[in-house]
Amino acid sequence: MSEATRSHSLLSPNMNFVPFAFCPSVVFPGDTVIQNAANSGVGQAVIQIAAARGVNTINVIRDRSEFTQLSDRLKAIGATHVIKEEALRRPEMKELFKTCPKPKLALNGVGGKSATELLRHLQIGGSMVTYGGMAKQPVTVPVSALIFKDVKVRGFWVTQWKRDHSNDERAFRAMLDELCSLIQQGKLTAPACSEVGLKDYNKALEVAMTPFTSAKQVLIM
Repeated sequence: MSEATRSHSLLSPNMNFVPFAFCPSVVFPGDTVIQNAANSGVGQAVIQIAAARGVNTINVIRDRSEFTQLSDRLKAIGATHVIKEEALRRPEMKELFKTCPKPKLALNGVGGKSATELLRHLQIGGSMVTYGGMAKQPVTVPVSALIFKDVKVRGFWVTQWKRDHSNDERAFRAMLDELCSLIQQGKLTAPACSEVGLKDYNKALEVAMTPFTSAKQVLIM
């Protein structure tokens, strides 16, 4: 494992816990997961873990000048579909669902309208898990989704999840063993990282705050 990969693993505890906390108990091979913020650390972990388990992923990212290149990178690590946020509101989604089932699980790291659009595409009885709110907007759940589709909506905080499972050492160990196995097989890797010397931390902060930046900035001491 490279220094950048090791550092990023320490800096991103949420990256692997989110998909592992929910995917095993909710989705099975052949099922579909839809997620926003698909190019984030969590999003890339979801793609890889789902691919290793035979689960389809619909990955939503914001439009950008290098959309095609980013889409290709996500598909290279196992993404089934990569779409722009605008596509969630278009008829083309009907064509997409001819190639894979409607999602059983939605993972929301954005909030606002993006989360509402994810809900619209869940199958009856589907679940949406919110682990982040980058848009800094509330999650709005349509009444029709609750009544006619019986969707389940819940949150996820990795610190509380670990507290709740602190006495279940066997299950926690099994999860870590499977993660390590995926890493050893080359099926789970950390997101792209840029190594920056600690003295240049201002440069790292500037790059990290730039819109549409995918690479993580790792400070090297």
